[in-house]
Amino acid sequence: MSQVKAAVMVEVGKIEIQDFPRPKIADNALLMRVDQLGICGSDKHMYLGHTSLKFPVMPGHEVTGAVEEIGPLANEAMRVVGGPIKIGDKITVAPGSHGCGKCYFCLHTPHRPALCANRIIYGFSNCEEPPYLTGNAAQYTYIHNRSWVFKLPNEIPEKIRVLAEPAAVATRAVERCFAPGVPQVGAGYGVGKRVAVLGSGPIGLMVAAVFRHTGAGLIISTDIVESRLDMAKKMGADVTINVGETTLEERIERVQELTDGVGADIVIECAGVPSVLAEAIELVRRGGKVVEIGHYCDSGEVSVNPHVICRKDIDILAVWSYPQIQFATALEFLRQCNAPLEELVTHYLPLEKFEDGIKMLGTEGVYKIVVEPNKGWM
Repeated sequence: MSQVKAAVMVEVGKIEIQDFPRPKIADNALLMRVDQLGICGSDKHMYLGHTSLKFPVMPGHEVTGAVEEIGPLANEAMRVVGGPIKIGDKITVAPGSHGCGKCYFCLHTPHRPALCANRIIYGFSNCEEPPYLTGNAAQYTYIHNRSWVFKLPNEIPEKIRVLAEPAAVATRAVERCFAPGVPQVGAGYGVGKRVAVLGSGPIGLMVAAVFRHTGAGLIISTDIVESRLDMAKKMGADVTINVGETTLEERIERVQELTDGVGADIVIECAGVPSVLAEAIELVRRGGKVVEIGHYCDSGEVSVNPHVICRKDIDILAVWSYPQIQFATALEFLRQCNAPLEELVTHYLPLEKFEDGIKMLGTEGVYKIVVEPNKGWM
């Protein structure tokens, strides 16, 4: 194959299927054949113009694939976990590259590599220059030498391997709930804690599954769509609350009824709606933790009362991506989890339907849409 087909976001609200020359790989790179690609909510935000990007962009960052070609120095140059890797091996790739090692954040906060000012991110980068294949919405992706590559364990069912990146987000969110620094009695997350997950889209559902897997005592899930709440129960939620059928006051009262009148130990905002962060602050108990994960784009502002934050003496933490090694945690979670994660994959589409898939996101009965770029072509 001398030409590679890829979906390209040429401008806001417009995607084209284009042909690119198959690149010649460098000695320290590899070419990955894309087997499956999950469409993420951030892809839709890109499409709607909610993020600042230099178009054209080749989207796609939730990927599984196989090593098609590999340079002789690739295993040495890349961060390879579970390797070494060879032609034919099944892999996934973390979207963000390893840090540059020179910027302020690499030098002063090396334990938070997602803050590197010079990261290269698959699915969010301009694709005007060779090797062009900078995202995973393509038949092949050029994997450069600064990449993190994870060999996929055979024990993980094939249908849920594409959930590795969302699982990295979800496991990082739960890990943020643990007490930072020197632990205090009763602080942070642990076995038996009572948690609330606000929003039951794909990430909120995955977070609920991680909480169940790690020993939460009570999981409360909220959403405005009843079918999503049904899925939340399958993922491990003990109690669900329909936001469309209750007032904020009723939800506060219900959560307090379930938590000895004090509120949830941990509340994670997964809805991506600004007002839900304010609700999270109301639902958490004094001394508890709020984790904000739902706003990877600017969805606007919300008014909060600083006095409530001080009076409750709460921690408000954020999740911006994850350390790339989080994929190792995510893969182990996928290997061990007993929740029916395969039910989160609801639709399969060929590459030429990528734009249709973006438009489907957020509609009734749609959770994870998987694109298979190498199927359906003559």
